Amino acid sequence: MPTSIDTFMKIASFDQKKLLFKMVEVGEKEAKATKVLNEKLAPFEKIYNNTNTMKDGQYSKIIKEDTEDHALIATREERDFLKNIRNQMKELYIKAVKMGMKDLGIIQRNYEHYIGSPIPSQNSTN
Repeated sequence: MPTSIDTFMKIASFDQKKLLFKMVEVGEKEAKATKVLNEKLAPFEKIYNNTNTMKDGQYSKIIKEDTEDHALIATREERDFLKNIRNQMKELYIKAVKMGMKDLGIIQRNYEHYIGSPIPSQNSTN
């Protein structure tokens, strides 16, 4: 059964608490970066979605492909920044498990999302 954050904070070491606060900080950066990326992608998604109503299927396909290419080019910086943030978060989750925090609910809920595999059964990591 996962440990709640309230219960954990009562018994956590200074370093464990420090790590959790760092995770919150990086998580806030991730949320802001995701919002910026989504806002920058919105006009491209509108164009992409509007091609679904076009009668000429081949023309529609070309516009969709061009739109995808332009969206990738236009958002490269934002995507790279977000990737960097997610790599930071990945490192924090690995460190949390190494520090004995694998029973913490937030770690259990999000570890696989960032790492790409379940929490190891022992205190080792991938």
